[in-house]
Parts: sequence; structure tokens; C-alpha cells
Amino acid sequence: MPVDGEGLSVDYGRTTAPDAVLAAVTPSHQYPMGVTMSLGRRLELLDWARESGAWVLEDDYDSEFRYSGKPLSALQGLDDGSRVIYTGTFSKVLFPALRLGYLVLPEALIEPFLKVRAALDDQPSIAMQPVLAQFIEDGQFAAHIRRMRALYEERQETLIRVIRTEADGLLEARPSEAGMHLVAATGPRCPIDDQTASECLANDGIIALALSRFYAGTATRQGLILGYSGFTENEMTTAMRKAAAILVNPAS
Repeated sequence: MPVDGEGLSVDYGRTTAPDAVLAAVTPSHQYPMGVTMSLGRRLELLDWARESGAWVLEDDYDSEFRYSGKPLSALQGLDDGSRVIYTGTFSKVLFPALRLGYLVLPEALIEPFLKVRAALDDQPSIAMQPVLAQFIEDGQFAAHIRRMRALYEERQETLIRVIRTEADGLLEARPSEAGMHLVAATGPRCPIDDQTASECLANDGIIALALSRFYAGTATRQGLILGYSGFTENEMTTAMRKAAAILVNPAS
């Protein structure tokens, strides 16, 4: 479905997919555009689910990292009709190799989901689950989130500053309320499209996905998706300086 400044377009979904039985959404931070779904749009989506008897799959993969504005209630917390399947992960907030996630299910779905889980395998890592539980119970997890939220906010600000300093006119980025990545639009000085830019940068070891590849139809915007959470200011500056040289002269 199309995404605007308030998130997924529920009106468009009602019109083009009147028989839909499930909507999969990332309301805290849509990937790749980074939009946070407004409260009004969340309530509209829940109204659709109740009226249609459909489900909403809420993927809340990085809701912990919100930097501005008031926190918004998860769809699951707003749902009084038991239509939301809420899923989250510890891979983003701790480390990818942990491979632990979780579900909050409507009561009617608990038994079917347990059967599917049993059909896949017995359980996730037996060793890591009690360690993580203790980490949470001791308050270390909450402290970790606070530290990382402050660090990632600082690194987002750093990336925007580095883009303006090293790639002015080539890339343009604005602050995002949440998340671990930014979309940098290609600027007037960039002589190539975003897919060509992504390929040229990858050849020199810089991973920046092309925004246009994420469109289901005709792309209406050009840009590069840049992660910032795992990089220092020196690393960002060096990489952006190198990227700017490549974008100015991609044939070299």
C-alpha cells in the first residue's frame, strides 16, 4: 500500500484490496521511508480490522529508538477487538546473532500459533533465553536501551552533519523521529540515479541501498538508505568523503 506522511494509506487499502484478511505494518518506523504512523491512522487501521474481521500484523522491530515527539501507543495496546498480532525482536536492540523474538497474540490465535511453532522446531535457544530473562529482570536491558537511544540519536545528528559537510548537493538528509537509518535523497549535483550510485558505492565497499528498488510500482523518489548506528564520526566522515568522490565521478 502507498505510504504518506501519516503511514500506510488505509483508504487506498480499502478500495484496492476489499477482501484483504491481513495488513502487515511497521507503525513505529516504516522501512525504508522512516515514517511513524499517526494516532489517527492507527485508529483507522484498527477500525478496518474490526469491521472486516481481518488481522493486523504489527512488526515493532525498532520502536525502542524514538528520539523526538511523544511516544505513541502500539496498535496492540489500542486494540480492543483482539485483531492485532504483535511481534518484536531482540536482534535489533541487542545483537543480530541472538536470534530471539517474541509475539503478543489474541487469545484465539495462541493454540494455532503454538502448533505452528512446534511444527517448525522445539524452541529457540535454551541457553540464551534464561540469560536474556535475567538481563531484563536485573534492569540491565532498560539501562542498555537508554544508553543506545542517546548514542543513536547523536549518531543520526552526526550523519546529517557529515552529509552536509562532505556531500553537499549530492545527498540531502533530514532528521528522523526514530530508527537506525536515514533516507538521503539524491541532490541536484548527483549525476547518476540511485541504483547506479548504490552499485558504484558497493564496488568500493560502501553499502547504501537504492530507495527506488523498494517501490512496488514506479519510483517517485531517488535516494540512498544509510545506516548510522554502528559507526563513529570518523568512520562516517571517511566513508562520506569517499562516497562523494565516487558520486561526482562514478566512471573513475
